[in-house]
Amino acid sequence: MINASTALYGVIGDPVAHSLSPTMQNWFIDQFHLNAVYAAFRVKSEKLGSCIDGMRAMGIGGLNVTVPHKEKVVAFADEWSDDVRLIGAANTLKNTGGFISAHVTDPYGFIESLGDNEQRFRGASVFMYGAGGAAKSVAYALAKLGVDQLLIVDSAAEKAVELAEQAVKSFGIKNASALQKPLAPVKTILTHTHIVINATPLGMHPWHDKTVVEYPDVITADHYFYDLVYNPGKTRFLREAEERGATIQNGLDMLIFQGLQSMRLWTEQPLALSAARLNDLRSIMNRQLGLNE
Repeated sequence: MINASTALYGVIGDPVAHSLSPTMQNWFIDQFHLNAVYAAFRVKSEKLGSCIDGMRAMGIGGLNVTVPHKEKVVAFADEWSDDVRLIGAANTLKNTGGFISAHVTDPYGFIESLGDNEQRFRGASVFMYGAGGAAKSVAYALAKLGVDQLLIVDSAAEKAVELAEQAVKSFGIKNASALQKPLAPVKTILTHTHIVINATPLGMHPWHDKTVVEYPDVITADHYFYDLVYNPGKTRFLREAEERGATIQNGLDMLIFQGLQSMRLWTEQPLALSAARLNDLRSIMNRQLGLNE
């Protein structure tokens, strides 16, 4: 029951009506018996400062931050985690007596989503499509996972170069480089690099019939394909890999675990999901997305 001690959390973005965060976070609140409620707030860019002032004034305990505010919101915080300093963006704010700290939970969501597949990454080579904000969080996670080499390709070549440099200088990956399409031997790289990540929106509506992989014939059962897209549940990127025996995974668990990490930060509790609870939440979120399981 909501009372005067109920904590208020939320997500800010523009747009935000499509967000799955209220469904997910209120499910966490219910499952973990927390005295809290979570809501979505549409915040225009020019109102972002006022929003954070309101967070202080009203005692809002925590906010998730989505597009287009992840980078701009950093300037309004009083303190930044080391991760935020390195990545330059935040997706979680915590209010402690009016003192706002900024955090980023996406890399931890990616790592926790891997489950038993985490062991594939130590000392491995990874081929990643994309160099935007999501790709930056994944690159940071890959550094924490101990990958040996990261190869990045993006339609904006300069962004790929910038991320590769950041991955080496700031994140600590030993070898990271940007591939210059169409000159790069992508087919050869795909043949010999068995972890492939799509960190672009290609595969989502309206690009649901598109894929970043131009040479699916080289995919084998030794490959692991991870797509940050979770709607549809199986993009063409994943379908073509699965048809050739590869292990596949979409981004739904990353979304779940980055959200859970936010709730851990706000409540300062070691919240954990059993396999059964995780499956229940996947089902709920897939139904909200209108997907057949």
